[in-house]
Amino acid sequence: MNAQGGNERTKFYTSFGYTKQEGITLQSGYERITGRANMSHTADRVTIEASTMFTNSTQNVNSEGTSFSSPIMCLAMTASPSTFPYNEDGTFSTSFPALNGANPLQTATYNYDRSTIVRTLNTLSATWNIWDNLNIKETLGYDFNQTNNRVWWDPRSNDGRSSKGVFQRYMMNRSKLNTQTQLTYNKTFAEHHNIDVLLGFETEDYKYDYTYTNGNTYPSYLPEITNAGVSRGASNINSYRMTSYLGRLNYDYAGKYYVSGSFRRDGSSRLSRDSRWGNFWSVSGSWRLSQEAFMESLSNVITDAKIRASYGVNGTQPKDYYGYMGVYEFGYNYNGNGGSSEARFYNPSLKWEKNYATNIGIDLTLFNRLTVSAEWYNRETKDLLMDKPISAAVGVINSSGVANMLVNVGSMRNRGFELELKSTNIQNKDLLWTTSLNIGHNKNKLTKLDGEQQEIISGVSIHRVGQPYYSIYAYEYAGVDPQTGKELYYINGEDGSRETTTNSAAANKTIIGSIEPKVQGGLTNYVSWKFIDFNLTLTYSLGGHAYDYATWLQSNGGTYHYLGNVPAYYKMEDTWQKTGDNAKLPQFAYGNANKASSRWLMSTDHLRVKNMTLGFTLPQSWSSKAGISKLRAYVSGNNLLTWKKKSLYVDPEVPVDGLCTFETPALRTVTFGLEIGF
Repeated sequence: MNAQGGNERTKFYTSFGYTKQEGITLQSGYERITGRANMSHTADRVTIEASTMFTNSTQNVNSEGTSFSSPIMCLAMTASPSTFPYNEDGTFSTSFPALNGANPLQTATYNYDRSTIVRTLNTLSATWNIWDNLNIKETLGYDFNQTNNRVWWDPRSNDGRSSKGVFQRYMMNRSKLNTQTQLTYNKTFAEHHNIDVLLGFETEDYKYDYTYTNGNTYPSYLPEITNAGVSRGASNINSYRMTSYLGRLNYDYAGKYYVSGSFRRDGSSRLSRDSRWGNFWSVSGSWRLSQEAFMESLSNVITDAKIRASYGVNGTQPKDYYGYMGVYEFGYNYNGNGGSSEARFYNPSLKWEKNYATNIGIDLTLFNRLTVSAEWYNRETKDLLMDKPISAAVGVINSSGVANMLVNVGSMRNRGFELELKSTNIQNKDLLWTTSLNIGHNKNKLTKLDGEQQEIISGVSIHRVGQPYYSIYAYEYAGVDPQTGKELYYINGEDGSRETTTNSAAANKTIIGSIEPKVQGGLTNYVSWKFIDFNLTLTYSLGGHAYDYATWLQSNGGTYHYLGNVPAYYKMEDTWQKTGDNAKLPQFAYGNANKASSRWLMSTDHLRVKNMTLGFTLPQSWSSKAGISKLRAYVSGNNLLTWKKKSLYVDPEVPVDGLCTFETPALRTVTFGLEIGF
């Protein structure tokens, strides 16, 4: 719901929104209230603008991955069709051997993970017209976000049973204060020469205040820290600052030739004094061919044509606020006394990651109905920020038992093209039909690490020079051995041997695929007829891969298959039974072990109905009688239908690294709405 109005000097806009969405699993959902208000007032040569936004949201989530409460894992692994959630007397069953008796339904009934998030974003600005078209604008912005997270593991659940109940409270306050000073000037000289100049100064001050408390050993089912028999807590504050100087110059001649240049100098507290400042810039130009005299004879066909090109560099800060510092941290206990340990090694060489981008494109409008936009790009990332494995030491080992240091270790390239077609198929008094198609191709390559290493391996992921950054590294599956029923692997020897073996130790791992798709894009059709409007958006992806990372399910009858569900891809009729069988699947037998191989690499090729919306707008001649400028009712659906290969057992929109372990799939949602304008 929104309202707007005002006069020539004062204008206002306000809106209110409410959203409630149920999750696809128990104890999951989202509810949000949003309010917004904008106001502007002009007095003589000064314009004051103010805006505020407020949201209050509550989110209930289930744990993903391999936790006791993961409903996705329960569906995929820990429950079989014969599993029953309740005993005959109505109590919760413990017949879940893969989870040590943890009943996911019992967990969902007693446990919860609930976050309340309050956010307010406020901006105040004043613009003074100094002279002619010379203006100075001062902007002050404050963004505050508070997350209050409560996690309860009931003593009747497996998560909380051994500790007699666990209650956790997280309080996270994030605040960002931003100031901007901009001096702008635009002018037209000699009718055809147009310039637009900007000079600016910006500051950013960010603070993260974190408090954590934990209580266990509860005598009752009342989850508050004060009710716990044992409690503990932790807190920390992180902050960073950035200061920027910037400038921009735009010039065009008669609407035909355009040239633009920009420069900014950013200083970040996340880097040492010697590396703190980074200089970033860009230049661009375009030529509107359709304004030239030699194009007049084609004006009925080519109604608009422009070629454009740009080159520039921008920077990325380290993710760690204090990554360059060598520091010790407290919080360690040595024989009952407080102590400290080295937490981070001195890293003064840490610096900005820089991205050099080249773009060349052409935009055409044909017959005033078809628009074609094509662009080729090349993005070189240098001084790539990356976690480099180092020797482990107390204090620098993370929660996963891994020791890393953030360093600038290499470079990477992304090169590709984007094509967009927009057409107005039908346009008359009552009927409008438009179509938009976009196609994108990107080729990613890691071009350098530290000059010494050629690859970094982590599990089935590998970062190797000359290959896509996210590549999968495993044995190459060669089918089933007809004599033994065991899995076959290509040896992939140094001599290029393609012989096979059932002994994985005799084979060499290789890059079996990359995550990035070869082609992806979307197709949108919009149709409106009188008071009815319809929109259909399809998305697609071709050539990408995902890896089934639930490795314990890939054991061809290993231990876990006797504790819970047998995955659907193990079809008994397709498994090897006797000597000589040319089977699709290996022998399914107790004691087999899983091996990471291309057998578990899945194609993410798919076509998805991303959105479908149908709306009805009341004719204005009717709504105006009720003092309403617009009244529209609509129904909208997201992720309604997906076409994919049967062998893809996960959602095709996979995590960025392509490794899938019981993630919640994209939600299929249906929304009913009413738009009212006054």
